[in-house]
Amino acid sequence: MLEKMFQIVAVGKNNAHHVGAVFRALYGEDFPVKDVYQPDVLWRDIQAEKLTAALALTAEGHPAGYISFFKSAPNFRLWEAGNMLVDPAYAQSAVSLELACFYFDPTMCRMSGNDGIFSEAVCCHYFTQVSAIKSGFVDCALELDQLDGASFKDGKSNKAGMARVSCVLNFSELSDPVAPEYLPARYDEYLRRLAAPLRPRTFLTSSAALPAAGDTVREDKYYDFAKTWKVAVSSIGGDWATVVEELLTEADRRQVVSLQVVLNAACPAIGEAVELLRHNGFFFGGLAPRWFGTDGVLMQHLSGGEPDYEETKLYSQTAKELMAFIRCDRESVRVAVAKQNTI
Repeated sequence: MLEKMFQIVAVGKNNAHHVGAVFRALYGEDFPVKDVYQPDVLWRDIQAEKLTAALALTAEGHPAGYISFFKSAPNFRLWEAGNMLVDPAYAQSAVSLELACFYFDPTMCRMSGNDGIFSEAVCCHYFTQVSAIKSGFVDCALELDQLDGASFKDGKSNKAGMARVSCVLNFSELSDPVAPEYLPARYDEYLRRLAAPLRPRTFLTSSAALPAAGDTVREDKYYDFAKTWKVAVSSIGGDWATVVEELLTEADRRQVVSLQVVLNAACPAIGEAVELLRHNGFFFGGLAPRWFGTDGVLMQHLSGGEPDYEETKLYSQTAKELMAFIRCDRESVRVAVAKQNTI
């Protein structure tokens, strides 16, 4: 049994000031989410159940590492696992392994009563992907070119110097889904395959037409530092074609590299909504389990150069097969868009 060299403690009012110290050791004052430098803000988020986090402390009480879970999906019963940092002074220690054990143990993180935990494991190394799979997480989606490669400050994670870094979305389910869901006919079989390791679901193939009226309901998260824009569509309205056109126009204005749209599988017209996205250059990304309480289907649009497929590190066979499927789908979309533009 591994002897623990560090004490893993929950972040609270009395030790929240240590969090900023860990981030400063890697980023100085440049980490884009400034809350990590503000103990009072962290403590308020913890009290509001928007954040739960832990520090790795040495025997002398010095902060050596940090890990957190936070709410970022439209479904408030989902937690995202992220921001695992190690002070470079302890890079050769077991602190990352000890944090990872905490990271993927729902009982230690007080996750009971929630729908699940997801993480976006970076594809410039294997560590977080391996940790997730060995802890029972399931790979469900692949978000191409999601992060700015220059944001990796530790000198190790992005050794290849990739301009953009992709992420694997993996998931651990903690409750049973109940509502029936609709799948786009084009991706029906593959989405069922991705969902197979999760808890049982009721899937129907989408055959409904797009609504004639009503407004699309969406939630946006724009990350200027990463040039990534995430859009979660909980309800599809009669204005869907206009919404898609406006998204692409605004993404171009913002110089967005990665535009991701997650559609609620509770929407009967999701099949037609996906086809309209493909008509505008979007391609498959995968399954976003329980994103709205029900699952989501991820579609994505890239601007700029080709992803660095050769340097993208993928650990699981599921992730490797998903990458192959996505590349084929992207090429299919590219050919279809080029053909329609010549008509």
